Amino acid sequence: MLIAIAKQTEMKAYQLSIFLFTLLLSACSGEGSRLDIDTRDTEIAPVRIMRYEQALFGIAPDSMQPQLKAIAPQFPVFLDADLDDTLNIMRLHDFVIDPLNQQLYRRSQEVFPDLTPYERDFTEAFKRFRYFFPDGTLPDIFSYVSGLLYENPVQFFNEDMIVALDMYLGADMETYRKMRLPLYAIRTMTPEYLVRDGIAELYLYHFALRPGTTFLDQAIDKGRRLWFLDALLPATPDSIKIGFTQSQLQWCRQNEANIWSFIIQNDLLYSSDTQVLRKFFADGPFTSDFSTASPPRIGEWLGWQIVRSFMDRNENVSPEELFTSIQAQEILNRSGYKPRGKVTP
Repeated sequence: MLIAIAKQTEMKAYQLSIFLFTLLLSACSGEGSRLDIDTRDTEIAPVRIMRYEQALFGIAPDSMQPQLKAIAPQFPVFLDADLDDTLNIMRLHDFVIDPLNQQLYRRSQEVFPDLTPYERDFTEAFKRFRYFFPDGTLPDIFSYVSGLLYENPVQFFNEDMIVALDMYLGADMETYRKMRLPLYAIRTMTPEYLVRDGIAELYLYHFALRPGTTFLDQAIDKGRRLWFLDALLPATPDSIKIGFTQSQLQWCRQNEANIWSFIIQNDLLYSSDTQVLRKFFADGPFTSDFSTASPPRIGEWLGWQIVRSFMDRNENVSPEELFTSIQAQEILNRSGYKPRGKVTP
C-alpha cells in the first residue's frame, strides 16, 4: 500500500513537472515564435570582410603612392580619391606613421587575427534579413583602423559598411582611458559588440525615420531597432543588444512596474521636454531619476518591451510594416503592454 501511494505521488510530481515545463515552453514561444525561422534555403553570398587596415598599414611609408594605386580597386570606399594629389598622399602617410594609429593597428591584429567568426555571424544575420526582407540590399563589409572614432564605430558609405576594429579592442585597452573616453562607453568596446553594432547600423540604413518629439515616439523608435536585433540576432543576449550589464538588465526587469508607474504618474509619456528625453534616452552611467543601479536609456528598454508585446500580439503585422508604416501610438494601443511585477514603495 505504501509503495502504491509512493508511486502515485511520484507520478503526480512527474505530471506536475511536465505541466510546468509545458507552461514554460508556451511562455517562451510567445516571444520568439515568429522569429523561429529556418534559413537553410535562404541563399546569399557568404560574408567576407575586406581588411583595409592590413592593406594600408602593410604599405611602406616611403613608397605610398604606387602601392595605394595598386590596392585602390579593392577598397574604393576608402581610396576613391585623386591619388596623384600630393596632399591626399601626405594625409594617408601621416595617418599611417602616427604612433597612436600604429599602436591601434598592432592591437587590432592581435585581437582580430582572423575575422572568420564574425563573417559567419554576419552571414547568418544577413540570411535572416533576406528571409524577412527579400528585396532588401546587403552591404559589402570593410574593416579599418579609424583613429578612435568612438561615436561612429560602424558606418555606411554609399552601400558599403565599414567597421572600425580599433573601437572593439577590449575594455582593458588603456589607450581608451588615456584618450578620456567615457567609462560607460569603454565597457562596450569589446569584440562581442562588433556584429551587434553592424546589424544595428543595417537597420538605420534601411529603416531609419525621423521619429516624433514625444517620449513615446522616441521609445517606440528605439524599440523598433532593438526588435530588429531580436529578429536578426536571436542568439545574442539581450544585455549585448541594448548594451547593459547583466545587473542593469535585471534591475529593469525587477523594476518594470515602477518604471512605467513613474512615467505615467509624472505625465512623461507624451512629454517633448528635451531634459526629459535626454534623461531617459541619452547614454551615461545610469538614469538620474532612479538609483545608481539603474542603467541609462531606460526609455529605450521600455520601448523595446512595448514593441515586443505588440509583435507578439499582432502576428498579421509584418516586420516591414512595423518599421515603415505603423505609428507609435497605434503600437502602444495594440500592444496590450502590461509591465511585469508590482509597484513597490
